[in-house]
Amino acid sequence: MPIAFLLLLLALAVLLVLPHIPRSEKCLSKSMAVLERADYYVVSLYGQPLFRLDNLENWTTSHMTTDLRDSTVARITRVKGTWARRTLQPLCRGRLFVAGADTSVWNSQKAAQAALMLREQREVLRQRLETMEKRIEELQYFMKVHKVTDEGFNVVAEWLQRATDELRNVRLVMAVLNDSTRLDKMTIRFVHDYTLLNINNDTTSVERRIPCHILKANTLRGKYLVQTRNHWMPDSICPVYENEETELYRQEQTHLLNQNNDTTNASLAIDEALYNGETNRQWVPNGHGIMRSPSGKVYDGMWKDGRRHGFGISMDGDGRLRVGEWQEDVYQGERLTYTVEHVYGIDISRHQHEKGKKKYSIDWSRLRISSLGTLSKKRISGSVDYPVSFCFVKATEGTTVYNQYYSADCQQARRQGIHVGSYHFFSLKSSARDQATTFLRYARFPKGDLPPVLDVEPTNAQINAFGGTEKLLNAIRTWLQIVERNVGVRPILYVNQGFVTKHLAEASDIKRDYQVWIARYGEYKPDVRLAIWQLSPDGNVTGIRGSVDINIFNGYRDQFELFLEEHCIK
Repeated sequence: MPIAFLLLLLALAVLLVLPHIPRSEKCLSKSMAVLERADYYVVSLYGQPLFRLDNLENWTTSHMTTDLRDSTVARITRVKGTWARRTLQPLCRGRLFVAGADTSVWNSQKAAQAALMLREQREVLRQRLETMEKRIEELQYFMKVHKVTDEGFNVVAEWLQRATDELRNVRLVMAVLNDSTRLDKMTIRFVHDYTLLNINNDTTSVERRIPCHILKANTLRGKYLVQTRNHWMPDSICPVYENEETELYRQEQTHLLNQNNDTTNASLAIDEALYNGETNRQWVPNGHGIMRSPSGKVYDGMWKDGRRHGFGISMDGDGRLRVGEWQEDVYQGERLTYTVEHVYGIDISRHQHEKGKKKYSIDWSRLRISSLGTLSKKRISGSVDYPVSFCFVKATEGTTVYNQYYSADCQQARRQGIHVGSYHFFSLKSSARDQATTFLRYARFPKGDLPPVLDVEPTNAQINAFGGTEKLLNAIRTWLQIVERNVGVRPILYVNQGFVTKHLAEASDIKRDYQVWIARYGEYKPDVRLAIWQLSPDGNVTGIRGSVDINIFNGYRDQFELFLEEHCIK
């Protein structure tokens, strides 16, 4: 028998025996790789793909697009893979065993229900569009009253861009589904793609991303054989043979891929929400991370022992945006950094002229804000030396109190180029109609003045004695409507944060139709939409003796100029 033939038989025997030789743990560890699996659904008409989405069961939060190449619309999972080679083709390269989902069962059992499902989800999308529009409006409002130097601005800008893109995609999908005559002909197919992320034991430290295609699938066992599209595989690995029962099939299909450090980057399922970010050794969120829930809630910020703690940005399922600081999972509010770029103002009454039996004048030519008060901590950039851009002057209170300094203060402020507004202090001892008449008779409203203000500051006991929240809100409406009809612009409502939370929540029309000026003497900005924030009652202003209420406009100079153009007296 020729020696060459014997050598051939020997080589063939070696190839047949090698797959049955047990592998060492060291060898198996060299065969492992990490891949990214992207799961998504494709809706087609007569075999022509129309759009793709990443979640078929819940279209209220699913991402979707008519761009079939958009790889961002998919559920991404990291899985472990095992480098493999064929028994009789030892040089065949780029093959991996991976875990996968069962596509055949879904496609055969559920594809027939596609038309019914699409009809139901079309109605879901109509409701989703309304929610998305609210979200975008909320994000746009934040962008309108903030600058890039404000904390969280860039993240909100990214959210707005994604939300805008998402809204466009949903509208395109709606346009496809609105053609009812084609729904019965549409089919849904589940697809997943694999991408090789990095290779253990490779000599290079650079992470590679190499697309793979599926060669063979055993859907009943969740086994897939894939191959890198360029047939690339590292030289340093120890591949297993395709006919071996590899370690992969005795493990779970998906794995968290993390390092055992004090803080790690993890992807965790917490109460059906998905967390991506830093954790401690117990896999509890700690440090920076992002939490997303199936209902659409999202939080991007700092965590401490599983609770939101520190600066963060959140948006709930209804689209309410919160940017600021959390303490032990409780939202505190937005903490501003005070700079000369903000627009500041004051409000005054006879108390700035009378201290006991002594009377004082205001030196309007020297007016500069020199202190923002000391009742709360404030984050100030530079020194406090701000111009007074606007001033509200008290005109009346109830039906019997008149500020004798009102006219002179208004005239002096206007001469200094300060924007002036008049306010009325509301009393529960007389009717709203009579109080409006008193205010209109005494106050003056020249062209260019700020809108008139209704100052409402009753205690809870006073509200109960007056007849309750509903009666008070009706009285507020009466005053606002009478003054608006006579002056020609909508007044501003001045209240404190507690009143907004406890009482104004029952008057959606007032919150919707009128600008709000809120008093809150803390380090955090009020957690509502507002025109002006009275941030302290104990500020100092050069040219005025004693303490002065300090206010800040909700926005910067551009927004203030727009506010003057839209809301001042014509």
